[in-house]
Amino acid sequence: MCTFVTLVAASGDLDRLGALLSARDRRGYARHAERVETPCLRAHLTPGECEYWLIHPPCDCGTFLGSEDPAGRAPERPLDAKAERWRRKGWSEEKIARALADAGAARDRAPRRGSNEDAAYWIDLMRAIGEGLGLPRLGLMHHFYRTAPGIEDFEAGRVAGGPVAGAAPVLARMPRGVIHDFVLR
Repeated sequence: MCTFVTLVAASGDLDRLGALLSARDRRGYARHAERVETPCLRAHLTPGECEYWLIHPPCDCGTFLGSEDPAGRAPERPLDAKAERWRRKGWSEEKIARALADAGAARDRAPRRGSNEDAAYWIDLMRAIGEGLGLPRLGLMHHFYRTAPGIEDFEAGRVAGGPVAGAAPVLARMPRGVIHDFVLR
């Protein structure tokens, strides 16, 4: 399926969060917030905290978050399994070889990211949201959903991410499915 980014904030003001995100719009590629309740994250939220998807159309596959963690990227299907499936469909060995070569080239390509999405982007975004909502900390998580987002049950966790000012290495190594709490002040 796809990767989505989740924000955890001690605020239920979706309208204000939406206004903050739309103010950061760059050429129509702004993120927008959608309030969600993922069953496996409920146990990790404190009273008053809400969970939001920070949606960047169409998804966040290739996000900077977790980009240095091999487990943080979307899982790759083994090429042998793909080849076997294509054989069952009646593909020729030449066509399978071309498809496998194309898949290998795609895997070796740099991941696509939103415009200007890097550590500085996420740090600035968290600061702007925290400032706009008057919050001292925010949680951030990314997860690759294999089924419909919001209903998939996965092993979630929560850890301290530290001060947002020095968050670049933490953001790059974030494992998926783990909320990282960043101190904004």
